[in-house]
Amino acid sequence: MKAVVLAAGEGVRLQPITATRPKHLIKLGGKAILEHCIEALKSCGLTDIVIVTHYMSDAIRQYFGDGEKFGVKIAYVEQKAILGTGNAVSTVEPYVDGDFTLVYGDLLFAPDSLKTVLQCYETEEAAAVMAVVPVEKPENYGIVEIDNKKAVKRIIEKPAAGEAPSNLANAGIYVFSLEVFDKLRQITASVRGEWELTDAL
Repeated sequence: MKAVVLAAGEGVRLQPITATRPKHLIKLGGKAILEHCIEALKSCGLTDIVIVTHYMSDAIRQYFGDGEKFGVKIAYVEQKAILGTGNAVSTVEPYVDGDFTLVYGDLLFAPDSLKTVLQCYETEEAAAVMAVVPVEKPENYGIVEIDNKKAVKRIIEKPAAGEAPSNLANAGIYVFSLEVFDKLRQITASVRGEWELTDAL
């Protein structure tokens, strides 16, 4: 199974740090955030990786190269403009030929979290599985409403305080079948002018 990592964003909220480097290359514990992400993927047996880049993409390519130094194989896809996570995922369609894992490249996560999502995908009859995490302030996150069978009913981006249908936030870890690309072709731009991955779920 291939892994797709979204690493195109500008990191506007981290200015001025991201004026000189992409947020994915900010170091924590002596390693770039994206390096932690790649190590977690590798520890789950996912070593064939596609990274979607845009902002300062040359810096990311220079840091990781073909991935050999990190014990993985890396290919790069350039998102032409920042048009949302849905658009970013659409760019990788020619590079995946079956089920694939998707993670946000600015995400720090324990490999066990991804292993749980992969196991769930294997046992559930679903075209997609996503990780969620309970949060204290739902108004700051994309909130997921699920039914009693743990199927996603809807996802609300940053609901008003007190109006969230749950406290379960989108954790940015997914496993998809190829069906996601058909779903992405059916969505329209959000009010922000971006194509949102969550609209395809």
